[in-house]
Amino acid sequence: MVNTDAMNVALRACIDDMRSVSSGGKTGLDAQIRAYDLLSDLLELKEYDGLESLEDGLVAEFCETYDPDRIAAAFDLEGLKTEAEARLEALRTAENEARFEAAAAAGLHEFAKETFETWNNGGIFMRRRALHELRERAGFKLESHRIGNYVAKTFDLMNEAYARFARAQQAVFSADVSYKCKAGTYEAIYDLLKSMS
Repeated sequence: MVNTDAMNVALRACIDDMRSVSSGGKTGLDAQIRAYDLLSDLLELKEYDGLESLEDGLVAEFCETYDPDRIAAAFDLEGLKTEAEARLEALRTAENEARFEAAAAAGLHEFAKETFETWNNGGIFMRRRALHELRERAGFKLESHRIGNYVAKTFDLMNEAYARFARAQQAVFSADVSYKCKAGTYEAIYDLLKSMS
């Protein structure tokens, strides 16, 4: 269930946002997100016939402050989407780095498995060459009698790298608010609130 106290606070913030664009400014991304979230909460509250629990004074103030022409003039879809993408830039960079780390860890694990197979079934020269290449890729000295342990270790490293990549993907997904950049959000809030009276 939606917290009506929080919705009253969000309603106040949206009123303040509408007033801030009265001097010809543009609707900022944070203001658009607040309006979208408020609309979503209002729709949920409407399902439970709870719109009456909002403060009457705030509802009336929102309806008085709402100016469709001013709100429409302040809405800049391209600007909002550009701002939303800019906020994702650092997260996308981290996601790409995590993707490459995961791919490198998977490659090292596969190479460790191949080396282990060669160590168990290959001739002496093949074994030495494979161990030498694995040592170079690993970046530290490996003991020849512990290659099996290294296969297990690279498997763990690969899983850790994939987990970091999954977290980075989730962070990008969670921070992507471009779907909240929709025209008519304030109008939809107004229509909902007006329907109460």
